[in-house]
Amino acid sequence: MSPDGHVSSTSSVSAAYAAWAAVVPRGFGPEAVHRAKRAFIDVVACMVPGAVDDATRTLLSVSSTWGDGPCSVVGRTHAQSAPLAALANGMAAHALDFDDNFDPAKAHITAVMAPALLALGEAKGKTGADVIDAYIVGLQIATRIGQGLNPFHRNRGWHATSTIGAIGAAVACGRLLGLDELKMRHGLNMSTSYAGGFMSQFGSMTKPLHAGKAAEAGVVCALLAEAGLTAGTETFEGPTGMAQLMVGPDLEDLRTKAVFKREHGQTMRFETGSIGEPLAILAHGLKVKRYPTCASTHRALDGLLQLMTEHKLNAANVSKIDVLAPVSHFNNLMYTNPTDGMQAKFSMEFCLAVALRNTGVGLNDFTPQAVADAKFRDLMPRVHRHPVDKLESEFPTRVEVVTTAGATHMIAVDAPKGRADNPLSDAELWDKLHQCCRGVMSDAAAQKLAAALDKIDGPQPVATLMNLLRFQS
Repeated sequence: MSPDGHVSSTSSVSAAYAAWAAVVPRGFGPEAVHRAKRAFIDVVACMVPGAVDDATRTLLSVSSTWGDGPCSVVGRTHAQSAPLAALANGMAAHALDFDDNFDPAKAHITAVMAPALLALGEAKGKTGADVIDAYIVGLQIATRIGQGLNPFHRNRGWHATSTIGAIGAAVACGRLLGLDELKMRHGLNMSTSYAGGFMSQFGSMTKPLHAGKAAEAGVVCALLAEAGLTAGTETFEGPTGMAQLMVGPDLEDLRTKAVFKREHGQTMRFETGSIGEPLAILAHGLKVKRYPTCASTHRALDGLLQLMTEHKLNAANVSKIDVLAPVSHFNNLMYTNPTDGMQAKFSMEFCLAVALRNTGVGLNDFTPQAVADAKFRDLMPRVHRHPVDKLESEFPTRVEVVTTAGATHMIAVDAPKGRADNPLSDAELWDKLHQCCRGVMSDAAAQKLAAALDKIDGPQPVATLMNLLRFQS
């Protein structure tokens, strides 16, 4: 591999990616480090209330008996091994669907990679700077895998948080351990055996389990590779590799006929010629969530709330809300009549009803009591969905509101608040952390956590941060 990250196009996919991940020099620049630091602030914010969610509690009621270790489990004083801590903390990170999205991979990537790196970093005595470096490297390879498989991998029902997430986490953990090229290649190839998870689990407790299992896989594969366990070599591009099996037997037709429109560099081919350029964390960025709901609701929520502010709209004077959005958004929002909080996060009808009634959407709006509350249920029939057969990049979500007086107000939203081109400010991100900690940790404990997170890009041991998360929930 050349110093600028270029690898011969004749290299196998895993060999090329492993070579880059193992030897690319540290030092990705202050902006890349700052963005990675923001990702960790955000995901830790999500872990704190996620640790007390029923899904995480149920997991821990079983997994806490599987063995002890040196690694912190968020919301528990009982420590476990690195794989088990990654499992629990990954589930907590994704339990509330408040964690970030990453488009090239089409995955909740930080909810997988950060818990894996924090657990392994704590076990191995690594620093925050070590973890940040490994995160940027893992994100880059997750990007390249995502660009080679998407959009059809995700569109055909694979939950990329689980499939691509496991691979990104394995590379990140391998980088943290300092694996050489050969061992990195084995860990990378091995991780494809952990790639699994269907979108049919959306709206259930198993969806956040996908993030936990992928985080656990990243730790396990890196440690096994370090110990000398080997793996096959054609797990991405071979005749029985990931692309053939997890896109479909029509893979070559899809590639050659160019029947898809490319977003986020998606080419249905694995880039091996210029792996590190452009740097994904800068070129694509992460979508940080303003609301604890499926991201496919966010453009509509931003639009409705803006119309409510501009035109003094409320539940009493709105008779109808029409939402025109890309069909892919509505494919994610499969619950028109949700029966519990997890389903409600994947319901355009419920989320907009909450926003209309409460002038906002927060963590407390998805309790069983809230989902059953007539003040929201009675508003849901006013919301009408209109799928548009266009890509997200081609069609901004349009919200049209008709008032009881007969007036119509319309807005189109392309970049929801939190997307890389419309980011939360640093102050808004810190506020999200404190909002998430409220009621779970004391204010004093939350302040100490914020101070430790503010130093995560430095020489502070990961254990310093993780020890602050060993509160009893």
